[in-house]
Amino acid sequence: MSIIRGRRLIGLLLAVLLLVRAGAPAVAATAVDPYARSTTPVADHIWLIYRTYSSTEAPFEGNVEVFEQSDGLVVVDAGGCPLSGEHVVRQIRALSAKPVKYLVYTHYHGDHNLGAGAFRRAWPNAVVISTAATRDNMTSAPMNYIKTYGHDYQGMIDYAERQLTSADLPESKRRGWQRIADIGPAMVAAYSSLAAYPADLTFVDRVTIPDAVTPVEVRFLGRANTDGDAVAWAPKQRVIAAGDIVVSPIPYASASYISDWIDVLGKLRAIDYAALVPGHGRVQSDKVYIDKLIRALMEIRSRIRSLVASGTSLEDIQKQTIFDGQLSDFAGDDEWQRALMRSFFLKAIVSNAYKEATGEQIVQGRDGG
Repeated sequence: MSIIRGRRLIGLLLAVLLLVRAGAPAVAATAVDPYARSTTPVADHIWLIYRTYSSTEAPFEGNVEVFEQSDGLVVVDAGGCPLSGEHVVRQIRALSAKPVKYLVYTHYHGDHNLGAGAFRRAWPNAVVISTAATRDNMTSAPMNYIKTYGHDYQGMIDYAERQLTSADLPESKRRGWQRIADIGPAMVAAYSSLAAYPADLTFVDRVTIPDAVTPVEVRFLGRANTDGDAVAWAPKQRVIAAGDIVVSPIPYASASYISDWIDVLGKLRAIDYAALVPGHGRVQSDKVYIDKLIRALMEIRSRIRSLVASGTSLEDIQKQTIFDGQLSDFAGDDEWQRALMRSFFLKAIVSNAYKEATGEQIVQGRDGG
């Protein structure tokens, strides 16, 4: 989402919802642990470990995939905070007694990697892999937000509570803001003591992890949601873990590269996969959602290029409702989903498409709406 992910995962929620943490304070008293994880099989020797709740309910943390090889496990992403990482480790140990050999980061957004401290403790010999760009981002300014993330969440909770005082708030928005208010103390605790765990091994094009049963290829297909997105492909089982190149049902943009993203989605689409695991959301067995995302990005890019050519400013573009078709295509009539769509995707992608059209550089951790 962004992980969430630059510095904003959900501008609507005070422009601070991104993703992260790494220590392990206890969850504040809530009826249910919002960081709980469940496991489901994707194919032989491959599992998905996912947040038990919907991907559009806070906290917005990424999927984790486990690939079982003959002598150990390859895990893709690690959860978005220490507590989440501990949940993931427990789920993995319930699956297999084999050690984690490799932990792969799909990108630098903290909701996909700030649980890695639990992996370091459980499997100290595991090698962390990412693209070189992801490691650069995790060791520089784009990761600075983790210093104040817990405090930022408190501001979001205050904002949610103010929204709940409105008498005419649509019911779906009321439920969404109420969840933020209810689990807010748990999120502040979970995101208040964070540390990044950069990769031990980096690559530019691909890394192959051979195995007779479940070989895994970790590939960089190009810039998309970030400048260092990686995917993990298991050719025997025809399963691909796509990271936040694909987020469902509401896409996430942040500091993305719209033309490169379209190209990368085309490369993903050309892969003969039986299952695609998105960075957030349910496993996909067809190309329908990818096609919808490609179509939306192409329409937005075309419209922005036309407006830039006519001299329209970004401020004036952001005031328009010209992308209501895309809003409805992904979020329907649900007011909370529409709010997330505006915050997670439309505001950022319009800004980034404008930057691309005007030749302005997109900077990780800073841009995105």
